Amino acid sequence: MKAALTLSASLAAALLLAGCDKPAQEKAGKTDAAAPAASSAKKRPVRGAEPIQWDDAQKTFVMGGQALETAKLWTFETATEGFVGAGSTLSVAPDGGLKVVGAIFDPIVRSPKGLDIDGSKYNTVLVRLSRVKETARWDGTIFWATGAHAESASYMVGPVRGADPAVGETTTMVYDMSKPLKGGDDWVTSTINSLRLDLDDDIGGEFVIHQVAIVNVPGGAAPAKKPAAQ
Repeated sequence: MKAALTLSASLAAALLLAGCDKPAQEKAGKTDAAAPAASSAKKRPVRGAEPIQWDDAQKTFVMGGQALETAKLWTFETATEGFVGAGSTLSVAPDGGLKVVGAIFDPIVRSPKGLDIDGSKYNTVLVRLSRVKETARWDGTIFWATGAHAESASYMVGPVRGADPAVGETTTMVYDMSKPLKGGDDWVTSTINSLRLDLDDDIGGEFVIHQVAIVNVPGGAAPAKKPAAQ
C-alpha cells in the first residue's frame, strides 16, 4: 500500500512539473486564440459635434440655431407615414419612431412615392436614428427615383456624417445629394419622386428612425475641405 501511495505521489509531482515547464509560446498561443472574441466589436471613430441637430421644441432640424428650410419631414410619432419595408418589418416604436427590423439580407426602407421635390432647391437628406441591434456589415446608402428613372445603383449616395451608429447611439446621418457617389447632377436637375434607404448590408439588424427630412443646407452639407498644408 505504501509503495502505491509513493508511486501516486511521484506521478502527481511529475505532472505538476511538466505543466510548469510548458514553453512560454504555447501558453501565449492559448491567450492569442481567445483574443479575437474580445476584439470582435466594431471600432468606430470618435464623432465630432454635429452642426445639424434636431430641435424637439421647434420640431425641426436646425443649424447654427436656425431652422433649415424643409420640403418634407416625417417624425413617425404615431404612424409609419407611408414608409414601407422590403425585406424589413416596419412598425411604430412604443415611444415613437419608425422601428426597422431586418428580416432578410440587405433589408430596404422606402419612402412614399410622389414626393415632388425640386432637387435644385433641396440638397440634403437627413435621417436621425438609433441602433438597437448590431450586425457585421453596414451599408447606409440612399437611392432615389425620378420621373425619368427608377431607383438603381446608378443613382446613389452615402452619408457624409453620422454613419453606422453603435448600439444605443443616436446619430443624424447627413446626405449631400448634390455630391452623390453615383448620379452626377441628376438630383439637382430633377424632380425627386421617392427615396430608398439601405441600412445594414446583413440580416437581423434593428433601428429606430426618429425623423427623416429633405432640406436645404446653405452651401451644401458636405464637410468643408481642410486647406492644403503650406
